[in-house]
Amino acid sequence: MSGSPSQFQISYVEKALIALLKSVMPAAYGTVAAPVLVDIDSIGDKDFNAQGQLALKPPSIRVRFGGAEFNNLRDNQRLTYEAGLPFEVMCFESSLRSKADERLKTLVLVETTLNQLAGARLALADGSSTLPLTLKGVSPVITEDGPVDQLFAITVLVNGIAQFDGPNARFGS
Repeated sequence: MSGSPSQFQISYVEKALIALLKSVMPAAYGTVAAPVLVDIDSIGDKDFNAQGQLALKPPSIRVRFGGAEFNNLRDNQRLTYEAGLPFEVMCFESSLRSKADERLKTLVLVETTLNQLAGARLALADGSSTLPLTLKGVSPVITEDGPVDQLFAITVLVNGIAQFDGPNARFGS
């Protein structure tokens, strides 16, 4: 960890993860000489059509926060934790040839993204950094209609130290 104590803010981690992907994916998915523009952002309202179905402009990567876990670091005041923040990094590509070709192109995007995320450290806005990212798995995204063959989610765990100032640690004393 670098910098001053951090609350390991979820919004900082998401922003840093998106910034990393935006900086490395065009050259990694294409080449340095011919980068491929990949639409990378957090998942939002603009990603859904009027029927509520996911509608992405390929190639696309969307980041979604999946919760938080906090493990106490032997702090008897319970103000210092190792935080684990899982994120889904959803990858989508298309092909006009066939659904099979579309699935293959999506898997290539997934493989490229996995390689860029493995072991990466994120530089956060408060000057701190994360521990190396942990790859947890890859799975098809499941919708009400079942799995979507052209949309896969990479789950990564982002770990770092969360230190809180505890404004209510002595409440009522």
